[in-house]
Amino acid sequence: MRVWYGPFEVLEPRDPFALIVWENCAYLVDDARRARTYRALEELAGINPAALLAAGPAKIEAAIAGGGMRPGHRAAKVIRCAEVAVEFADGDLRATLDAISDTQRRTLLRRFPGIADPGAAKVLLFSGYSSEPALESNGLRVLERLGAIEGRPTYAATYRAGVAALRSCDAFEAFTLLREHGRSLCKASRPRCPECPLRAACAFVR
Repeated sequence: MRVWYGPFEVLEPRDPFALIVWENCAYLVDDARRARTYRALEELAGINPAALLAAGPAKIEAAIAGGGMRPGHRAAKVIRCAEVAVEFADGDLRATLDAISDTQRRTLLRRFPGIADPGAAKVLLFSGYSSEPALESNGLRVLERLGAIEGRPTYAATYRAGVAALRSCDAFEAFTLLREHGRSLCKASRPRCPECPLRAACAFVR
């Protein structure tokens, strides 16, 4: 897969608070549109808790209007991200994460809107706090279709199986390549199997 896709740009920020805002500022849009929405917010206030709280929900809603449905709801989530960072991390999430254990980091990150266990794993991986694998829905679907894992009764159990299957891989590369493959070829509906470089080894194709 690495050879097939070659180098491609990963747009997410690597700062933990910025990445949490990235996840919350847009909804059901592609990464290019999410990036534009994030930049509009960054230009308005800067991506830090104090500046976002000072800007307020109305200005934030106007800035992120192009990021999908329910801009008011998304603005409220961005404000809540800032509030959590102030309340539980004294306004500096990275400094707080530096000072606590991995278990405490995950507990703290789950306080933010939209950040459950998979989201916490992604934040820790992208911001350099963990080399443990992480997945999102596209990548998990690819692993299931390839036959690398079997589906479990719940998403959480299937997710844990997917993470376990990637223990020996470069976690960041696995996350980004599996996601890209799931988005571009191994789509949820109308997968482009005849074009897939993995079709010969794919249980779904068979």
